[in-house]
Amino acid sequence: MDEPEYKNVLEALNSLISEKPKAGDKQAYEAAYESMQTYLEVLNLMLLRLDLVSQLTKLKVIHVAGTKGKGSTCAMVESMLQQCGYKTGLFTSPHLVDVRERIRLQGRPIAIPTFIKHFWWCFDNLKEYADAHPGMPAYFRFMTILALKVFLEEKVDVAILEVGVGGRLDATNCIPKPIVCGVTSLGFDHVELLGHTLPEIAREKAGIFKKGVPAFTVQQPVDALQSLLDVAARVEAPLKLAAPFDQYVLPPEGFHQLGLAGVHQRVNASLAVQLAATWEQSAGQSCGNSGSAGAAKRAQQVAQLQLPEAYAAGLRQCVWPGRAQVISQSWVSEGAAEGLGTTFFLDGAHTPESMATCAEWFAEASQLQQEFGRPAGQPPTPPHRILLFNCMKERNPEALLQPFMTTLAAKGLGFQQALFVPPESSYRKLGSTEQHKDLSWQHGLQRVYQTNLSNSPRGVARAGLRLPPLPGLEGSQDAAQGAVLSSLRATLNWLRRCSQEGPKAPLQVLVTGSLYLVGDVLKLLNKAPV
Repeated sequence: MDEPEYKNVLEALNSLISEKPKAGDKQAYEAAYESMQTYLEVLNLMLLRLDLVSQLTKLKVIHVAGTKGKGSTCAMVESMLQQCGYKTGLFTSPHLVDVRERIRLQGRPIAIPTFIKHFWWCFDNLKEYADAHPGMPAYFRFMTILALKVFLEEKVDVAILEVGVGGRLDATNCIPKPIVCGVTSLGFDHVELLGHTLPEIAREKAGIFKKGVPAFTVQQPVDALQSLLDVAARVEAPLKLAAPFDQYVLPPEGFHQLGLAGVHQRVNASLAVQLAATWEQSAGQSCGNSGSAGAAKRAQQVAQLQLPEAYAAGLRQCVWPGRAQVISQSWVSEGAAEGLGTTFFLDGAHTPESMATCAEWFAEASQLQQEFGRPAGQPPTPPHRILLFNCMKERNPEALLQPFMTTLAAKGLGFQQALFVPPESSYRKLGSTEQHKDLSWQHGLQRVYQTNLSNSPRGVARAGLRLPPLPGLEGSQDAAQGAVLSSLRATLNWLRRCSQEGPKAPLQVLVTGSLYLVGDVLKLLNKAPV
């Protein structure tokens, strides 16, 4: 690894991060979004200057928009087409730990030397052309340009692009004619930019539809689906509903489960299967590699609602870190008892709908882990459940925590403790920030949690269950009611102590509300995806 050079790359890349409008500043958000049309035109100008516009037609693109499950759907498509024998390129956002996660080749983050080479080519050439207007592209637009350059140079068979925000004015919408488009489940997110109703949001998402390009979506609320159909009809894009996953006939050897946990992933899988099959039918046979030979057969199988074996293998082996991810941590260290260990449940949910889905998944996964870990013939030991939560300041914490806690209450599940901790990473600095932190936002989250706690069952404290004192606790906070801690590192060290010194019961820790928080926990646990 060329660490000094890579550090220089990251510093240059971070210089392109622009300030976000403050939460609640509707006028600033609207102005920013209105200017995106100009930015998209500028992006095309930049691609033209880099001599990439004419080359974009060489990319055989699958373009995916939506509110929930975009990344998971793209990851499933990538995994299935890899299993078929194609060379894949995947562009997603945001990243959890390392920016190279955003650009994947053959299912793996781009290698550092490759990233450095293509980064400086794009950065230096754009710098040469940059002037007062439009200047250098902002972070996401630059990353889009970089991903397209990488996919062209690496000669991928298929480029899978996840929309960043919306669709119509997103940087990824510079692709003139993808092979197929998809829209995942719709919900409320980025409402300051996309609109405050589902039909408005759906119209923005449908902005990726192109004339003559097949498009697919999943079951949507009636008004949202109608907006998708209206846009599709206007641009003459044939739009269809993906068949539910449960309608597929599975391969003879059986299909145990999806690699990505949660009932909601079956909805994403249904769309992913249709996108992969449509791409194979249109572009797969012309790739001239091992995947081409079976492309027509697999597409025909999907048309007949039969799941091809390669697709089943891809879905089974798909991994998407930080989303419905379970990690068992033994906390083994020299001179200390091993303890019963801690199970981390990590999900980067950050919309009202995804928080409710996260609660559904956690309730099921928590119970399964409890049953799986018990000795034969003995009743399961009730776990000590801890919530580790944070969300970004442009989010509405009430809108996130209320459906989350209501869903858990319906399942009869609660937490013995809830901790509100700022992440080490932030939008402005995508890395460790160990300076003094303003915790006023976390105290606000704590108050919202306490307000909703009366409607949610609290975990039952067990006699004799004594934990080490929480680190850096200000005032007389009670973690059972929610406590604010200043350091994520100190919080994880406290969890280590709990496992080694504390309860004779398994610890279950749910980390959610922010992908930044999830990414930092993965990094501190040495479980980063790169």
